[in-house]
Amino acid sequence: MTVSQSGALARCLNIADLRQVARRRLPVPVFEYLDGGADDRWSLINNIGAFDAFELVPRCLRNVSRINTATKVLGQQLDWPVMLSPIGFGGLFHHHAELAAARAANNAGTLYTLSSFGSATIEDVAGATGGPKMFQLYMAEERQRSYQLLERAKACGYSALCLTVDTPVGGNREGEVRVGMPPAARMTLRSMASVLCHPKWLYHYLTSPLYPAANYFDRRPTRKEIALVAPTPSVCWDDVARLRDGWDGPLVIKGLLSSEDAKRAVSAGVNALIISNHGGRQLDTAPAPVTLISEFVAAVGNRAEIIVDSGFRRGTHIIKALALGASACMIGRPYVYGLAAGGQSGVERALQLLRDELVRDMRLLGTPSIEDINTSVLHNHGRIG
Repeated sequence: MTVSQSGALARCLNIADLRQVARRRLPVPVFEYLDGGADDRWSLINNIGAFDAFELVPRCLRNVSRINTATKVLGQQLDWPVMLSPIGFGGLFHHHAELAAARAANNAGTLYTLSSFGSATIEDVAGATGGPKMFQLYMAEERQRSYQLLERAKACGYSALCLTVDTPVGGNREGEVRVGMPPAARMTLRSMASVLCHPKWLYHYLTSPLYPAANYFDRRPTRKEIALVAPTPSVCWDDVARLRDGWDGPLVIKGLLSSEDAKRAVSAGVNALIISNHGGRQLDTAPAPVTLISEFVAAVGNRAEIIVDSGFRRGTHIIKALALGASACMIGRPYVYGLAAGGQSGVERALQLLRDELVRDMRLLGTPSIEDINTSVLHNHGRIG
C-alpha cells in the first residue's frame, strides 16, 4: 500500500468515507456492481433506514471501564459478533481479492465466508489464513459441480457450510445494464472510458492470477461457462437434506425472510439462519432483515442461531440487531468498500471502524458485555419491534 493510500484510509472516519474512496478507485461499472440494487433500490435503501425505527436507551452509572465483545457463533470463538459475508468476483474490487479479506478477518478476530464464485480458490484461502472460515455454496443445475466444492471445503477445514437460497434468478439490476457491467450487457462507451481512466486498476485486473469463479475454472471463464455453474431455480428442500447428510459441521442457510421457511429449515437440521435480502440486490421491496429478527426468534427459539445480513453501517446497527435477538451480524459492502479503497489494509480499516464504534456505543449504552445487550436497551420495542 502506498503512502497516499495509507493517508486516504486514515482520513476515513466511517464506512461512508470508505465508500467514497472506493468510488474514486473503481471504474464506473465495477462500482455500480458493488453499490447498486434491484429495480427502484427500495430494499437497498430501506435496509439501512430500517435501523432508525429502533431507539437505544442508555443506562448510566454502570462500570464500563472494560468492554467484552467476545462471543461464540457457529461453534467458533470470535472476538466480536460481526462476520464477513460472501461476495462474488472479489478480484473486480482489488487484485488481492478474497485473500486480503480473509487475512483481515483473521487479524480482526472474526470469521470469513468464501463465496463459491470468489476469485480465489477454497485451497488458496485456506492456505492464506488459519482463522475460522465458512464456505458459501450456490447450487448449480449440475449438482455434482456443487458437491465437489463441498468436499474440497471439508478437506480444507472450513468450519461451516452456507447455502444461499435467494437467487433462483438474478435480480433486476438496471443500473448494471445501463453502464454495461459484464456479463449482463455490452459495455457502454462511458464505462470503457472509465476503465481506461483507472489504469492502475486495469493493470492489476489484467495481470492478477485471481480470476472470477476460480473454484470452477483454472482460467478466466467465458460468459457461457459462468452460466453453466450459475445458481439454479430448481434448488429445493431435497438439496438441503443432501447437504445435511454430506456435511458434518454447522449447516447454514442464507437468504431466508419467512419465519415459516425458518421453521422448516430447523426441522431439516439447519443450525443457523442468515436473515438476508441479498443487500437489496434480488427482490425489491423485500423487508429489511433487521425488522424480522423478533419474528424469527419467536419462530425458532434457541433451536438455531440467527444471524443478520444487509444494511449494517454503524456500531449502533450492530447493537440493535443483537438487542432484538440476533446471535451475530454479517457485513458485505462495508468491507468491500475497504477492499477497493486499500486491499487488506482497507478491510482492516473498515472492521476497526465498526469495532471501535461498537465498543464506544456499548460504553455509552451501559452494557459492558455482549450478554448485556437485550430488548431492555430498546425504546418502545413493544410498539415497533
